[in-house]
Amino acid sequence: MALTDHVATTRSGPVQGTALARDERHHRPVTRFLGIPFGAPISGQARFAAPQREMPWSGVADATSYRPFCPQGASMTGALLGARNKSGADDCLNLNVWTPGNDDAARPVMVWIHGGAYVTGAGSIPWYDGQRFAANHDVVVVTINYRLGALGYLDVSALVPDAADLATPNAGLLDQIAALEWVRDCIASFGGDPANVTVFGESAGAFSIATLLGAPAARGLFRRAILQSGAAAHISEPERASRVARAFLDELGVDPTPEGIASLADRSIDEILAASEAAAAGAKEPDGLPWQPSTGTPSLPQHPHDVVRSGAWDGIDVLFGTTRDEMRLFTAFDPALRAIDADEIRQRLSRSVGPAAAEGIANAYLSDFPARSTADAWSEIATDEVFRVPAHRLATALHEGGANSLWAYEFEWPTPVFGGLLRACHALEIPFVFDNLHQPGVAMLTGDGPERQLIADLLHPAWASFARHGDPNVDGSPKAPEWLPWNPEERHTLVVSPTPELVSDPRGEALRRWPA
Repeated sequence: MALTDHVATTRSGPVQGTALARDERHHRPVTRFLGIPFGAPISGQARFAAPQREMPWSGVADATSYRPFCPQGASMTGALLGARNKSGADDCLNLNVWTPGNDDAARPVMVWIHGGAYVTGAGSIPWYDGQRFAANHDVVVVTINYRLGALGYLDVSALVPDAADLATPNAGLLDQIAALEWVRDCIASFGGDPANVTVFGESAGAFSIATLLGAPAARGLFRRAILQSGAAAHISEPERASRVARAFLDELGVDPTPEGIASLADRSIDEILAASEAAAAGAKEPDGLPWQPSTGTPSLPQHPHDVVRSGAWDGIDVLFGTTRDEMRLFTAFDPALRAIDADEIRQRLSRSVGPAAAEGIANAYLSDFPARSTADAWSEIATDEVFRVPAHRLATALHEGGANSLWAYEFEWPTPVFGGLLRACHALEIPFVFDNLHQPGVAMLTGDGPERQLIADLLHPAWASFARHGDPNVDGSPKAPEWLPWNPEERHTLVVSPTPELVSDPRGEALRRWPA
């Protein structure tokens, strides 16, 4: 393979990548391009502002190693997922590409938006390595970075209306849109089809995709979407966004004036991160995610449910789902939650759904699990409230708005690690989707049993088939049952395990207990 085969042209100049060696599971050669800028550095007055296009360069830029990801605090989850490059640089708006060839093949493009509760994460985490998607299914994979915490989601528009140029609401969301615009402009040079883009992501990555459905600037930038463990439930109204913003400014001793906002450019990244974390801890928002996109803003004028219900995404294909026991990742090792009683369950529910609904929901779930602990009932309640119910609400809105097809899954396989305590917890499906069971830290969450590959061989081709055709069946595993589309009446769902099955309306009675 000639050196020129490893060079692709972007809108700002050519980049040189690395040809990767094939292993026994790779069907075709892959070239990897790492750390390609899609935005200008976020230094000085640009730190909280809308992203600007990257500057052109002369010569061929080196794209053979990861570049720093966006500033963030230390994360146990990041360590588990194998994060290994550096955080904190101003030039963090970069992305990574895996491609079978820099040619005119017009392959489907899969753009991964990482999770991390809007405060951690990076496109360079090894679990998100796109080599096996590219090699096994002839697709182009892109992973991106975006601003996090206060840097990405500080919204002072109600507090300081004249500071929009200094602190643009939803800068992190605008970073994601900027990355998708780069894909539109440049991906053909990497062998991809800009008219066949699928965005996929997990947790805050899926929250982000749901939010993009409400963003006018995102329309036309992708054709399909896969939302893993996330929907449109984590979006701030103006009052909440202002409350969190004021807490952040108070931590830094900054007045809510244009001059005060301008002074943020002089604060160090460490100061901003410390204030971001302190404000999040002090805000005590019920959903635990103080930093998140805010509606009523130029980039997100309406809630995504209203937008998709109106038909703005008529014709989109969407695949969505959850793990069976999402909240076990967060509750299994928390002594307070392991000791939770029925009264505390009712109090927690009252804060989110009101006393009347809380009583009925608590009684129903507690009676559903008489042989299990109260803590198990709470984990089930929290899983449904935070993940499963919002997923079905968004899917219903998409169905009403004319989505072309909807497909649902539930990842049921319980991990054996920690004596089975985690069950089918949050984030468990990620290495199976990417067929990256060999990556650092995966065995710590999944164990190393042979049944793991059976599940990867089900999910990995289904995701690629969906990206290519809008249907996970076409190029999916021959061992998978026929996957029927989801609709609000039948709610067909593929239950994922070493012996997968298609189920109609799993636990529908429980889901219907929640307010619409």
